[in-house]
Amino acid sequence: MSTVREKLIEATYEEVFTCGYNGASLSNILNRAGVKKGAMYHYFSSKKEMVLAMVKEQHQERIERKWKPLIDEENDTLSVIISSLKDTKRWDLTNGCAFGNLMQESFDQDEDFAKLLEEILDSWKNLFIVALKKAQNKQQIKDDINLEQCATFIIATFEGALLLSKKSKDTKNFEDCMTQLTIFLNTLKK
Repeated sequence: MSTVREKLIEATYEEVFTCGYNGASLSNILNRAGVKKGAMYHYFSSKKEMVLAMVKEQHQERIERKWKPLIDEENDTLSVIISSLKDTKRWDLTNGCAFGNLMQESFDQDEDFAKLLEEILDSWKNLFIVALKKAQNKQQIKDDINLEQCATFIIATFEGALLLSKKSKDTKNFEDCMTQLTIFLNTLKK
């Protein structure tokens, strides 16, 4: 059974993912959660505070759930990265990436959001750096690769592909971008 706070966090995620931060309605969040405004104020002082809590809890958890297995992989790390990126069933190609959408909307509007989103982006990038370093240590990819730049490129390409797919309401853009990213990643192999 979900607590009131958990219901508010999940409802906030759904509302912000659907409408964006600026378009998110506190009334809709409360209706989705099935709670009264007074109950919200027991946990959060404002919509902003609730959204920041949601971002901390939901986005970090989602990134780790989807990408942390790359670090745990014992076999061909690069192949796991490629198959994860190309697995269209794992991604919302109609609405884009919840984190990416929020980053586009809120990154330069509020210092608290910018700081938190930067921290999450850095942790995501670090997951890729660790996975690529693991591939290097296993002699699967070249030693002269700038891992930080490569991780940044993977994320930028992935987020851009999701954005194009969202805009066009078509998976082709995403699939084309992932095909080209795969070609690039294969050039890293020894």
